Amino acid sequence: MTEAEAHVLKSSRHAVHLTGGLCEPAGPLRKYVFLRSLKKQNEEMRAFILEAGEAWERLDFAVGAFREMLAIGVFRDLLTTERLGVLPQPLLDRIAGNHSEDRMATAGADNFDRMDRRLPGGICPEVLDILSDCVVPLKMFGLLRQVVPDRQVEIAKVMIALRRVKLNTARVFVILTSPSQLADPSRPRQQFPGIEGVLLATMESELADLSRKFQQAEEQCGIWNLELIAARGYILQLLESAKVVRYLAQYFPRHLSEFQKVLDFSMHLDPSMRRRRRPTPRPKKMPR
Repeated sequence: MTEAEAHVLKSSRHAVHLTGGLCEPAGPLRKYVFLRSLKKQNEEMRAFILEAGEAWERLDFAVGAFREMLAIGVFRDLLTTERLGVLPQPLLDRIAGNHSEDRMATAGADNFDRMDRRLPGGICPEVLDILSDCVVPLKMFGLLRQVVPDRQVEIAKVMIALRRVKLNTARVFVILTSPSQLADPSRPRQQFPGIEGVLLATMESELADLSRKFQQAEEQCGIWNLELIAARGYILQLLESAKVVRYLAQYFPRHLSEFQKVLDFSMHLDPSMRRRRRPTPRPKKMPR
């Protein structure tokens, strides 16, 4: 064990679960519990992805609108006259093409090598860090050690983002894990009466794709939300100026209408508290 790993064990509230015997859930997951849990978490992820897409659409429009209008000298002069010439820095950065999420992705890549190590009990150190502020069911770590470290991290991150650090949630993810990501690839997948292996494989593929999109949205939506707050605050100041409103109404009526939609939009960052909506509209494709 390295010195860093020993420090993780010493400082983690969950270390006691690793130094003792790691017990897995005693019996198989019942079919109705499996289907109910899978449906609920999928609904929450889809709703969050949809709302994140809507947030990006609002932000992208506002940025494009300001980029277009700020290229016009008359509009810049009007802003200066109305003492609105200073835009919020987050909005300026986005207009200039400085994407905060790109810096986050670079910073996150520095920690990737931590996924290759395991503590006693087969648990990745990063999982303890991710779950450090959570009340974790006693058998959670016994369950997570069934999968490889990077899969452990993925499951932990999704559970945290969903506010669903629950045994059944983790069991669904473990059951729908590809053999290549199992600690023991020869371990057979739990079967359910009435659900054929082909259907389980389809569920696995769909959950993997949904989880990937959800994690991407969850990582970026915080930044988008902050930038939207900055944009909304500035738009509100613009619309309080009668001269600016008249200018927009005359030369940019569509922008004026869309700015009102930006003001009306608010994003809920907690997926578990989100009102369920059917994901029928396709959100605008998010940037990679």
